[in-house]
Amino acid sequence: MRIALITEGTYPYVAGGVSTWCQQLLTGLDRHAFQLVAITAYAGGQRAAYELPPNVAAVRTVPVWDRARPATGWVARGRHRRSGTAAAVPLCRGLLDDGPKAAGLFAGGLRQLAQQAAGGAHPLHDVPLAEVLVDAWQASRVAGGDVRLPLPRLSLRDARDAAVLLEHAVRPLAHRLPPVDACHPVAAGLPLLVALAAKWRTGTPYLLTEHGSYLRERYLEYGDSLPVAVKAVMLRFYRALARLGYAEAAVVSSVSDFNRRWELRHGAEPARVRVVPNGVAPDAYPALAGEPADPTVVWVGRIDPLKDLHTLVRAFDTVRREVPGARLRLAGPVPATGADYARSCHALVDSLGLREVVEFAGPVASSREAYATGSLVALSSISEGMPYTVIEAMMCGRATVSTDVGGVAETVGDAGVVVPPGDPAAFAAGCVRLLRDPAERARLGEAARARALARYTLPHMLAAYDDLYGEVAATAPVRLPVVDRLPAADPTIALAPT
Repeated sequence: MRIALITEGTYPYVAGGVSTWCQQLLTGLDRHAFQLVAITAYAGGQRAAYELPPNVAAVRTVPVWDRARPATGWVARGRHRRSGTAAAVPLCRGLLDDGPKAAGLFAGGLRQLAQQAAGGAHPLHDVPLAEVLVDAWQASRVAGGDVRLPLPRLSLRDARDAAVLLEHAVRPLAHRLPPVDACHPVAAGLPLLVALAAKWRTGTPYLLTEHGSYLRERYLEYGDSLPVAVKAVMLRFYRALARLGYAEAAVVSSVSDFNRRWELRHGAEPARVRVVPNGVAPDAYPALAGEPADPTVVWVGRIDPLKDLHTLVRAFDTVRREVPGARLRLAGPVPATGADYARSCHALVDSLGLREVVEFAGPVASSREAYATGSLVALSSISEGMPYTVIEAMMCGRATVSTDVGGVAETVGDAGVVVPPGDPAAFAAGCVRLLRDPAERARLGEAARARALARYTLPHMLAAYDDLYGEVAATAPVRLPVVDRLPAADPTIALAPT
């Protein structure tokens, strides 16, 4: 089969996590031919973090913050502006409300933008989007609609800022895929735009895989960094996009039951949702023998706010007072977007007087070697799907202390310690308990390896996705020609599952 694998901000340019999963999928399913579509902030200047397998026919980068691609010619630009504005009206009105009519408006507007972008021009470029947003905002506030939460005040400045973010966000609609049998977006965010456009233009079905909750991570990412009204626009956009993505997908695959529950709450059809846990190769992670001489907590991952290293460092400040000689080792790279956060972690270590007992080890050649340097493995994240750190550590027979986020608790089961996220005292208590009790560490390590061997192996994961590709491709209609004009969508009704 020919498959378009669509990523955002991860594979092939960022290592670990979702990218590890992508590399496993491409390498393990070598009987399929893949087109890789990587949505990035900018084009150029990026080096692949992985050696791409031979079955990857091409890598296509879709930058969302590069210079805009306008329609060519004055007549075409005028037509583009008029049709883009006509599509932006239902899109903006639909994203503000919660009811079924709003879902239909959003779907109809996005479909019109996909039609307009078929020629390659960015769909909302040169459209008076700020004015459209203000009008939609006022209409929603006056009519009441189906808004569950009151809309904050939207100033013209807020509308202009939101319009910039929204214009860039929908740019992936302009990407045109070569002929493929199925699309595989690897997040319920911008990758969906490429998949939806392909479905609407050529009838290409798609399989949506979610590792974590894209929408929840946008809530965490924005925090207080955006004005309240701007944040409201963008979060409503991503919420409406995720719901549309669930409705249009042939199959939605989740790494955990936690994700599945989230998807069902947001409208996914139960019969189309599958749970396929991540897996690792057992022979690559044989059980570790022995432990370091000093009681050591080891963490492996990328330095990122979602990993909440501040909680881990604060917890360790308690651990080192309770367990003489304890050390903390942080192993992993600092991505380009994580430099400020990395500096804040170093500053926190210094402020707590932990410089002599906390090591920032940087990238490691082998995660298994990193786990070998610890008495236990820690995961302090505030958002996860099904983290490889935990599965790999379990396969190695290491006891873990993890936060109860995403699918972590169901992954660990009774073979590890799980504590609330963002709670240094609880995290410290979990670490102290295991560092003081070698017998309990050994028992949990053995139970963890047995659980990983039974549930989280790579061959099982690959076989499941091989089957899903066949299932998704079978839903495709008779192959349609590539068209520059889509059938009109009725924006007044809710999108029915197809």
